[in-house]
Amino acid sequence: MQSAHRAINLLMFLVLLSVFLLAAGVALAQKPIKTDVTTLFDKVPAPPAAFSCALKRPAELAALEKQLGQFNVAITSARTAGQSRDEAAMQNFGAQAAADGIEKMTDQQKLAYLQQQGGAMPGHNAQAVQLAQRMQDPAFQAKLASMSDAEKAQFLQQQMAAPGSVQQRMTADPGFQAAQAEFMQQMRDPAFQKAWQKKSQAEQDAYTEQLMRKHGVNEAKMKTIAGSSNTAPPAPLVTAAAMEAFSAMNETFATGMQKPSSLQHLSTALYTEMEVLKNSQQAQRLPAAKEGDCSGQKRVYEQNRQFILRRQELMRKYLPQFASAWAATKTQLKAQAAPFQKELAAIHYTDAIKREDEKVNIVPLAGGQQQMLLMVQNLLEFTSSVYDLNQEYCQLQQAYDKPFQCELATCFPAMAAVTLPNGKQAPIASIRPGDVVLGYDATIGKVAPTRVLRLDEHTEAAYPLVQLTIGTPAIYASTSAEPMPAPASVELVLTPNHPLVLANRETRRADALQTTDELLQLRPDALAVTALTDRQPAGTAPAVYNLRTETGNYFVQGILVGSK
Repeated sequence: MQSAHRAINLLMFLVLLSVFLLAAGVALAQKPIKTDVTTLFDKVPAPPAAFSCALKRPAELAALEKQLGQFNVAITSARTAGQSRDEAAMQNFGAQAAADGIEKMTDQQKLAYLQQQGGAMPGHNAQAVQLAQRMQDPAFQAKLASMSDAEKAQFLQQQMAAPGSVQQRMTADPGFQAAQAEFMQQMRDPAFQKAWQKKSQAEQDAYTEQLMRKHGVNEAKMKTIAGSSNTAPPAPLVTAAAMEAFSAMNETFATGMQKPSSLQHLSTALYTEMEVLKNSQQAQRLPAAKEGDCSGQKRVYEQNRQFILRRQELMRKYLPQFASAWAATKTQLKAQAAPFQKELAAIHYTDAIKREDEKVNIVPLAGGQQQMLLMVQNLLEFTSSVYDLNQEYCQLQQAYDKPFQCELATCFPAMAAVTLPNGKQAPIASIRPGDVVLGYDATIGKVAPTRVLRLDEHTEAAYPLVQLTIGTPAIYASTSAEPMPAPASVELVLTPNHPLVLANRETRRADALQTTDELLQLRPDALAVTALTDRQPAGTAPAVYNLRTETGNYFVQGILVGSK
């Protein structure tokens, strides 16, 4: 009965579009594949029931994701022999129509073309084309406008139906006419139209069937009308039963899509609580402590650890609920899909299906199989999201376990000479954010200008300094293969913890620098490798300065140093 009601539904709602329905159907031609999709539910790995940083994302997730994609491609590319023939015929007709310039024709010319040339098109409805032509006649339009909804619907249906056909007998039935009139009246309401367009095919079928039953057009009546035909229809296969199972599955799935599942509800609840907690913590967050303020940094560190614990507690609260809801959802989805899969497995999708009402169901049955794949996909994605949550939990744990280390002031005295792009030098205390200094761009492996993002100035204490004497005969990165003269020794005064950039791009604190470490010194035509020769205490300074640059480094006294 679903097939008949679907045909009625289309006639009621898409009278004038019926000329083009077959073209759309052929374009979407597909058929189910002989795969028991319900077995895929058991291939979805269950989400972890407890957080563990030793957990790894199961390889089955990616493998199943790939398999689902392959099945979808197989369904959309599969064809019955009849579908293949119809598709080829439609493609040939489309190519010929394009060659004949159909795109440049008026609507009237297009309809005339379809009337004359469309006979070879699969499922061509000459009556529908003729009706569409008549609809453009103002006199015919006026005649229709004078009719009631019921009269208009009956007239249009009779005009489209072939003489003596089941369709013509159906349109003459008073119950059908009453149901059709009520539907057309409802379609005058924009709210109803909008709601109708949002309904799935199964929901539209169910509504149409209910409306027909309301006016006495039930299963028995349909059989009576169809049975009056002189030609007995081919014996049905099991497509009707499969369509009933598909409709039931589709309606349940559509209903579930309108309200959050237990998994969606839990996910939403967790991330809502996480967002509330994040906003609350942001409002309570202590201001960042300055470099060298160890006690202030310690307070910020401890607060961050408390914030981490609260976030982890929230995650642990929800994880067991995720596991149980996932198991319940899996059972529910399998139960929804099983009846359809059972009926689907009994059908042989070949040209053995002779009844036209069964042939047109092959495509929606394939859509039902894709819907089952979507159910598996949803379950798979949730498992994957829980593994993502486990990874986030472990990242928080790593941050929590990181020991406290005071960030000391790493700076230079006010007169430290910073190299500018033009080769000149300026005292570090005179540099301002937005200025451009000379740095080293590791992405291109060259000395390059770099913008100053921030100037750090510390004046809270007497800062200890060291003096490094740097100079060695080794040469690095010359433009010539010939050795160059040794760079001149320089004296660099800075705080003991300030980093210097090594030739291998690592950094080393001034007080940890060894004579074997290779430093980089700026020369007129190249960077030269140099090394520490001496280190001595240099007293203290009441104010020290540091630059933060885009490249993360800059030159002081010609030596490449880190921004921090």
